[in-house]
Amino acid sequence: MKEQEPTADAPSSPTGGGIFQRRGISLFGLGLQDFIRYFFNGNASLAIIILVLICLFLAREAVLFFPDHHHELTVYRKAGQEYVDYIKQEVDVYSQVYSKANIAYYAEVNETSKGEDTILTAFRGLQSSVENKLKRPWEKLEDAADDLEDLQDDLEDEEDEARRTALSAEVNQAKAELEKQQGQLRSRMSEILADDEIWKENYKGRPEKEMREKLTEATLHEVPGVEDDHPYIENLKSTSSQKKAEAAEALVEFKSTVKEMQDAGRPIKDFLNELRKVGSDNRSEIVKFSTAFGRRDALLEGAGKTQDPDAKAAKIAQAEAVNIVEPDYDRLNQPLYDSRVKYRELIPKLESDMAAAMASLPDNPKTQSGQENLGFSRAYYDDLENVVDENSESIENWNHEKPLPWWKAITAFVCGKDWITNSSWHDFFGMLPLFTGSLLISAIALGIAVPFSIAAAIYVNQIATVREQNIVKPAIEFIQAIPSVVLGFFGILVLGESLRNLSQVEALSWIPGFPMSERLNMLTAGLLLAFMAVPTIFTLAEDALNNIPKALTENSLAMGATKLQTVFRVIVPTAFSGIVAAILLGFGRVIGETMVVLLVAGNKIKIPDFTEGIGVVTQPAHTMTGIIAQELGEVDQGSIHWRALFMIGMVLFVISLLVNFSAQKVLKKFQKI
Repeated sequence: MKEQEPTADAPSSPTGGGIFQRRGISLFGLGLQDFIRYFFNGNASLAIIILVLICLFLAREAVLFFPDHHHELTVYRKAGQEYVDYIKQEVDVYSQVYSKANIAYYAEVNETSKGEDTILTAFRGLQSSVENKLKRPWEKLEDAADDLEDLQDDLEDEEDEARRTALSAEVNQAKAELEKQQGQLRSRMSEILADDEIWKENYKGRPEKEMREKLTEATLHEVPGVEDDHPYIENLKSTSSQKKAEAAEALVEFKSTVKEMQDAGRPIKDFLNELRKVGSDNRSEIVKFSTAFGRRDALLEGAGKTQDPDAKAAKIAQAEAVNIVEPDYDRLNQPLYDSRVKYRELIPKLESDMAAAMASLPDNPKTQSGQENLGFSRAYYDDLENVVDENSESIENWNHEKPLPWWKAITAFVCGKDWITNSSWHDFFGMLPLFTGSLLISAIALGIAVPFSIAAAIYVNQIATVREQNIVKPAIEFIQAIPSVVLGFFGILVLGESLRNLSQVEALSWIPGFPMSERLNMLTAGLLLAFMAVPTIFTLAEDALNNIPKALTENSLAMGATKLQTVFRVIVPTAFSGIVAAILLGFGRVIGETMVVLLVAGNKIKIPDFTEGIGVVTQPAHTMTGIIAQELGEVDQGSIHWRALFMIGMVLFVISLLVNFSAQKVLKKFQKI
């Protein structure tokens, strides 16, 4: 049979370059399809190359951090600051012992006037709220009151009778105008105070009618130009002061004990201040030497570029005057070695005085706050004894010449509890509080997002009707389209404020962490991140359920299982690996989020207080992503601070890499099932 010749409309052959070759579009023997293929292959290769370069740059800046960190820690030791901080640690723990005991004392004193103080607090809150709502009229009235006061001062100083008469008329006119404006302002204040919302904000619980009337009258009395307090408020203040004075008399022994604790710590605090000055001076001299070569070279370079002979000679003279002699570290640190004698005298005295004071503290405070704070004080006292035992040995054995192992730079970063930058004393780069904040917020987010996401995926994939699927699935996936900065503003203005107001309800005071002191905290950030993680986990989990062979479902139903039994005993266990992979990728999503945590987590660089149990979630925190976004634009390129932030980024990169690697391994296992 004769082979049919190809026509112009025939499909292209796999090997001939297709219609483009037949039309003659070729260059160097390559057809258009070849160029398209090479174009996309080239783009993919370019993307890989750029990614590798980014990773290399990130790794280089991150790895260079550790030599710089080791150098800074070496200077920290040679300057004697390490020695001083041993004593500072003891003083800090002592301060906590005294502070908590002092708070407990005032809690006991203030308990007697709690009723009056609660009303006074509500009154001040009402004043502030009304003033904020009427800011412009309030400021205008304040100006009018100031003008009247100036006129009255001028009237008192004026000796000329004619001028006094004219000023007297101006004063009367200003008084009348002020009274008129006061009346107008009070009228507007009455309208605001008639709203229940302002009372919910400032008065815990619903005030009785009589109390509301009294506070309304007192608030209306307090306007610019009125110097005296309302009689009701004056009486409350007087009663509160009297009750506190009586309570202070009854607790005179408690107050005396707190005073003894304060006096016990003064010598060691003064001693610390003396040593801190020595450490600061030592560091300044060491830094001056380390920068001497750079300053000399800069002056010589400037002299080489200067045409004026006199200016050139002056710069050369300045360069020659730069002192590049290495400091005598033994001389610098001799005052610290000599201070050990005084330290040996102060510490036993501090321990004996504090032991006597702790023994004199009351055993059973009447208030809950007093009990809690005295408990904290005793716990910190135990810490003080342990810190003194540990640091006394370190202080006796401290030597500025002792070599610093290289691994100290790594452990100080990974396990460090402080992140302090731009300090006049010493910069600390401890990742632990940032890592703890990121981990806790991610745990809160996953703890909320996972149940909702998995339940939604199961419902949409296995139970929902087609109509419900067409509504629920797009709605959940639409969440991804909301910008994170918008969610951050929502957290600040709506969610955080709503949670704090809800926590003030007395009926909910049994919930750990309630009432919340701050609206921006880990709980607020975790709730928003949970909202953001739901689409990721839902979509991947729904895909995992969707990939289960229909034969398994049909076999289960054929064996007599119900729909729910089939779902929870056959389909979900089979898709378990895919669901786990979805959760892991959701974790990668939340731990890498920046804008939301930067706006609503509170940005407090401190390891959360886990003694509060579950209530720890209501504390503010900072995160690894947040610290990079907050500080990277403000640091000098190439500085140790700059490289510390890159090191944080490297840790995040490794965490994300491990999470994605784990997810891929789980998915491969799922695909084999």
